[in-house]
Amino acid sequence: MTTRSSGFTLIELLVVVAIIGILSAVGVVSYSGYVSATKKKAAENTLYQLALAQTEFFTDNRIYKVDANSNCPASAATTTEIATALLGGTGTIPEDFHFCADNVNNFQITATSTSASGLNCVIILNSNNQLNKAGCL
Repeated sequence: MTTRSSGFTLIELLVVVAIIGILSAVGVVSYSGYVSATKKKAAENTLYQLALAQTEFFTDNRIYKVDANSNCPASAATTTEIATALLGGTGTIPEDFHFCADNVNNFQITATSTSASGLNCVIILNSNNQLNKAGCL
C-alpha cells in the first residue's frame, strides 16, 4: 500500500526559484535602463522649456539671460538662478541635472548630470535648437 504525497519536490521548488530569479534580474536591468532614459528625456524637455524662456526673456530685455561665468559650470546655484530668472521660480527643474546658460552664438544651455543621479551625461542645446549629447548612452 503506497500513499501519494500532494506536495512539491525539492527539485521543483528549486527550478521555480531559479526561474523567478532570472526573471527578476532581467526586470531590474530593464527598469534601470528605463529610469535613466526618463531622466535624460526630462533634462532635454527642460532644455527646450528654457530655450523658449530665453526667447521670451530676449523679447522683453533685448539680451539673453546668461550666467556671469563664461565657462558655464553647471551647479545648483546656476540652476536656481536660471529657474528664477527664466521660469519665474515656478518651473520644475529635474534634480538629476544642473543647468547653466552661456553666451555662445546668442545662447547655449547646458545640462550636466549630478553625481547623485548615477548618470555621466552632458546635454547642450544651442540657440538653433540643436541638441548635443556627450557621455549619454
